[in-house]
Amino acid sequence: MPFTRKLPDAATLAAHLESGMTVDHIAETYDCRKEAVRRKLQHLNLMAVRPKGIPLDMAGKGPGPVSRSKRGVFLHPDRITFMRDTAGPEGGLEVRPMSLPRVGMFLAALAAKNIKVTEVRNA
Repeated sequence: MPFTRKLPDAATLAAHLESGMTVDHIAETYDCRKEAVRRKLQHLNLMAVRPKGIPLDMAGKGPGPVSRSKRGVFLHPDRITFMRDTAGPEGGLEVRPMSLPRVGMFLAALAAKNIKVTEVRNA
């Protein structure tokens, strides 16, 4: 069974827009999703593509990016913190602090003194 197109041709869609129909109303009329109508209108250059950006009232109010110069190892009384690239929620990489507990700090101090620590197993 061949695929049947729900949306009409470019001239009909242009006429709908000129008559004042919204994307929601066109989608409801032709029984399809709003996103499909938007994509078709953008493909036919009947609707402008707006870039997703930060609204002007929110610009500069969020946390800034972590400078790559702030990488390194930071020693605290109870932990060691180092900066590491991790996967971001939207893809890409984020620089995030990672912490080791004090036990890790103790082992790091032993390793710095060239003391080998072996695994202890209960018999």
